[in-house]
Amino acid sequence: MAKKKYSINWENDEPASFEVDGVKYESLDDIPNWKDKDKLSAMVQAASEDDYEEVKFDEKEFEELRKAAENPSMERWVLGGFTAIAVIALLVTVISTFSNIQKIAKEESAPGRVVDVVVQKVIVNEKNDIVRDFYYPVVEFVPIDGHKRTVQLNEGSDSPYYEKGNEITVRYDPDHPLDARIKSASSNMLMWVLPGITGILGIAFAGAVFVVKKVMAA
Repeated sequence: MAKKKYSINWENDEPASFEVDGVKYESLDDIPNWKDKDKLSAMVQAASEDDYEEVKFDEKEFEELRKAAENPSMERWVLGGFTAIAVIALLVTVISTFSNIQKIAKEESAPGRVVDVVVQKVIVNEKNDIVRDFYYPVVEFVPIDGHKRTVQLNEGSDSPYYEKGNEITVRYDPDHPLDARIKSASSNMLMWVLPGITGILGIAFAGAVFVVKKVMAA
């Protein structure tokens, strides 16, 4: 691949125009390729103040010049940060989604009954010292191994959604029967909160990366 040629035309010790492979631009903002723009910008900064009409660099000379040039631009720092966040968020989404699919596929169902409701006080606002009661159902069911289990579920609510004596369906891991949940729409939705949030974040930051690249290439 032929090396690009970069030129700066000076007037009164000020850059008057720029050239990339013979194509002339009146200002750096007119240059469509951000790499070419960065190279010429670095050349302006590193150029001596000798009185001459034209300065020319090839790719090899620019790479040597670039080592002493300024740090990467803010746009590239933003691009790198957004890219990292998008990759991490989407990776978490994929892993959590796969984990949920495996969990659902492995679960068994069994009839159960609410035998108690445990009330726990939870601080919802430490700054204002706001405490609220959360209600956690205790369920009893017989899994596939035939041994009765009694489990306090982790699915709490700020109102007593279940009452003692309610007949329910329990979904559980046959290898770990105490890993159980009540079969319900809210329980299913709760499983998808994490992949939903990280998926939205990942898509949002990936979109931001696309926009930044478009702006930098303009």
